[in-house]
Amino acid sequence: MKRSALAGSGLAAVVLLTSCASNPFEDGAAEAEPEVPSFGEIQDRMWDAMLTADTVSIEGEIEASEADVDQMFQEIDETDTGDLLIIGAVDGSDSEMTFTAGDVSFTQRAIDGAEYFRGEDFASLLMSELDDEIAALIEEDFLVSVVAEQWVQFNTDGAEAVFSAEDFISTWRRELDDTEIAALEGTAETRDGTEVYVYSAAEGSTEFVVAATGAPYLLEMRDEESNYRFSAWNEAQRPEAPENVMTLDEIFDAIAAEQGWSTGDADTGA
Repeated sequence: MKRSALAGSGLAAVVLLTSCASNPFEDGAAEAEPEVPSFGEIQDRMWDAMLTADTVSIEGEIEASEADVDQMFQEIDETDTGDLLIIGAVDGSDSEMTFTAGDVSFTQRAIDGAEYFRGEDFASLLMSELDDEIAALIEEDFLVSVVAEQWVQFNTDGAEAVFSAEDFISTWRRELDDTEIAALEGTAETRDGTEVYVYSAAEGSTEFVVAATGAPYLLEMRDEESNYRFSAWNEAQRPEAPENVMTLDEIFDAIAAEQGWSTGDADTGA
């Protein structure tokens, strides 16, 4: 235990003792090693802290099927691994998700209950959803020109389109409710200047890095297939509503005008 400084003759006596003999206070001088909880002992507090946080930034590598994007793009196979970025409100109320796999990239944004899709990305998605007969008549370059530098607002019929940080965290909490994972013992480390607890499986295929001071936020999670990094807990910026916005009706009206159809003729099947 660290002792307070001594004054006057007392300090002189300590100096004399340490210079000519072993230090009688040496055994108590070293600070005790911090006690590191097991993952099972900390995980409930960790998940609760994460789910009640205001904002966060999550970056990671993830299979398309895990983010449910393989069903949206024909060019993406369910086993394809892509780069994921989620930023904003943990509950998804004001948040943005970007997923990139190969040549395919898309960005979705949720603001105050409205859903937006970056225009250039939405053009590719829409072409894949059109009836074959209609798609054969429409030039994708024309569609891209219609939505270029725009955000497309769309109706999700009450279903949230953006896969929020809360969705991911809740899924991980269920999937990691395992006795073997709970039994993982941690070590105290310093990474990038931050005091953390590190929990690793014996074979090294799984690792959790948890903040050791303040709220026990998860800072990194890694397994054989995925790797996620968490930062800016309660400090990440919330995205704002885009300024250049189009609706699906406006896009279909532009297609109909280009094709010379009346607006009632374009049954897209989307």
